[in-house]
Amino acid sequence: MKKKRFYNDKKRNQKWTEEEKGRKIDFADKYIEGGASDKFDYKRPKQKGYSSDAKTRNETWLKRALVFVCCVAIIAVGYTGMDVYITRHAEPAKHIGETKADENLLSDMQVNFSAFMTEGISLDNSVMLSAVINEAQNNGFTAIAFEAKRADGTIGYNSTLASVDTFSAMSSPASKPEQSIKAMLADDILPVAKISCYKDNVVPLQADSAAIMNGKKPYKDGDGNTYLNPDSEYAYNYIRDIIAELNTYGVTVFILDDVNLPEDISANYGDGFETLSKKLYSDIDSNIKLLQAVNITLDAKTAEKDVKNLNAPDKNQAYIINTTADNRKMLSALQKKSVSTFVLNRGAM
Repeated sequence: MKKKRFYNDKKRNQKWTEEEKGRKIDFADKYIEGGASDKFDYKRPKQKGYSSDAKTRNETWLKRALVFVCCVAIIAVGYTGMDVYITRHAEPAKHIGETKADENLLSDMQVNFSAFMTEGISLDNSVMLSAVINEAQNNGFTAIAFEAKRADGTIGYNSTLASVDTFSAMSSPASKPEQSIKAMLADDILPVAKISCYKDNVVPLQADSAAIMNGKKPYKDGDGNTYLNPDSEYAYNYIRDIIAELNTYGVTVFILDDVNLPEDISANYGDGFETLSKKLYSDIDSNIKLLQAVNITLDAKTAEKDVKNLNAPDKNQAYIINTTADNRKMLSALQKKSVSTFVLNRGAM
């Protein structure tokens, strides 16, 4: 008996007439010929560059970095602006309670030094200078003094001033004053310049406008010395320019000698240390110390004993001790007496 089949083929090869139904399935597109393929399909075109997720992450990072930089810039500008505002509107500390004395602190200070006088020619920044510095250090001196302008009117250093050149005032000058002064300072030795202010046998004989006159001729004292006129602007500028030039070389301490005219003419002119120093402090735009010379002459045989009668000089004075006594012994005697601002001048005897 033939077994009956569940399906038959009566309608085989006949066209299906039922309308297609259903919906499009996206993920099935890859199975359509010529369609896109998935990431594992070798037919899928290869992407270039970063994926959309990587690009998004990079863009986010760049935005955050930009925001961070902008914040830092804003904070920096804010602090800078605040500092500028405070600086402009706050009263400068250096001007609080400032007086003329504050501008010249050195002028009000007590300057102590123990010095000996040397010839200007020794300031050669070479062998002679080295010997002078060694002498100062070996004997316990803290300073070296030299005559920048001598009592005879000659200039003791190689000056570049036109006025000095005009009067041919230089004589046996220090050949290298600037270099020598710097060398002294480097060895902790204080350079001190001595200036003979009004006594001058050079300029008054060549320039009537700078001289004290007696009729048509320069005034002369009993020893035949002539003098610069304290009331002459030309004479004052001559002294001021010498001090200012040496100050540019590094000298800050100056001993002013011969600031008083002879008694027979002094009352007729504006001489004196106070008058001159006040004007110099006002005109020289630098921190300097001006000291009035107090000349003392001591006999070599009794010099050490005579020192016992000395008192410490005023803060605006310095002793010029003229003696032929030994420098080391004199230094010891003066230190025992607590005389601490002086120059030993052995060459004056």
